[in-house]
Amino acid sequence: MKVLVVGHGAREHAIAKALAGEGVELHAAMGRRNPGIAGLSKSVKIMDINDTGSYDGFKGMDIAYVGPEAPLAAGVTDRLIEMGVPVFGPTKATARLEWSKAYTRIFLDEQGVEGNPDYSICRSLEDVRDFLRRHADVAVKPDVLTGGKGVKITGEHLHSLQDVEEYAAERIGNDGLVVLEERLWGREFTLQAFTDGSRIEVMPLVRDFKRAYDGDRGPNTGSMGSYSCPDQGLPDLSKGAVRKGTEIIEETIRKLSQSVDRYRGVIYGGFMETEAGVYLIEYNSRFGDPEAMNVLSLLEKPLIDVGWEILDGRLGTPAFEEKATVCVYIVPMGYPIDPRKGALVRISPPESSDLYYASVHEEGGKILTTGSRSIALLAKDTSVAKARQRVYSDVSRVEGNLFYRRDIGAGV
Repeated sequence: MKVLVVGHGAREHAIAKALAGEGVELHAAMGRRNPGIAGLSKSVKIMDINDTGSYDGFKGMDIAYVGPEAPLAAGVTDRLIEMGVPVFGPTKATARLEWSKAYTRIFLDEQGVEGNPDYSICRSLEDVRDFLRRHADVAVKPDVLTGGKGVKITGEHLHSLQDVEEYAAERIGNDGLVVLEERLWGREFTLQAFTDGSRIEVMPLVRDFKRAYDGDRGPNTGSMGSYSCPDQGLPDLSKGAVRKGTEIIEETIRKLSQSVDRYRGVIYGGFMETEAGVYLIEYNSRFGDPEAMNVLSLLEKPLIDVGWEILDGRLGTPAFEEKATVCVYIVPMGYPIDPRKGALVRISPPESSDLYYASVHEEGGKILTTGSRSIALLAKDTSVAKARQRVYSDVSRVEGNLFYRRDIGAGV
């Protein structure tokens, strides 16, 4: 069976690793050569993965797995389906849940789906000021994909009303609008789920660490690491919050199928449990990164089987190993503000964990940094503490002008 994997990051390396060894023949479409994916693939095409016109050579694939959000937003799923290739991944219309924050808020309101905080779609500075009269603490969200780094929050990134106005005006100037939302206070959590457009199956819960430095300090990143627990829940997170988040996702998928299109693949909901209830922070239309490494390392059913179940509209219940996982990202010095690019990364095979290549480039047999996270290490064991010990015992085996957080999963 010929399987196409689209993407070149650690998430796609995890997808490729989950597919490899399942009797499939892997082929890869990548924007740069990820050595981990390349080593698992029969063929590799280096291309602009967001250009729908570049996929003609993949017409003979039996199924495709599209990993990143940008190709989904560009309509790569639609193009492959037109070519006769079934795709594990939403169409452009249903992936809009991620690539347009304004669309998602309006969709939930119009369809009667719970989970929206108070928000405003602002197309002028006066719109921004009107909302600020109602809420002094806000989240400012661009209406385009920003790689997880575009959202700015008062008190953390914006320290005055002038800061809010200036950033909002910048985004309106770039994108035509910006979304302002009341700032939510509480416990943040994420739910990843497989869906065939009719039903969903939630995966083990994962907690990630967005800030660059120990103690949750510094700028936001794509994520510096994550952990999951053997019971597939998270400490101090109520079952009621998980149940409510699951209901919001289920209702979103049902309403999409009724009014837009069937959503097939993975949906990722970011939520906040507050004193007033559970609110949706955002949707992603694909696996999280690093959360993909956590859950796919535990998946006991072959991913290729899950893919076919989803495409056939008969999603079953996937089984997950009852173990803890801890994932640590190793990143270039200066990340995420001014990351060192083109620096050599030297890797010795890890002894206690799995290694995933992320934003690196292979050139002349050498591994070089790019502008984002470089290497992910993931270990699993019977407890978070044991998995954490295993993964941190291997970080010294990745050398270069790099750094990492030392507190991923600490105290769990």
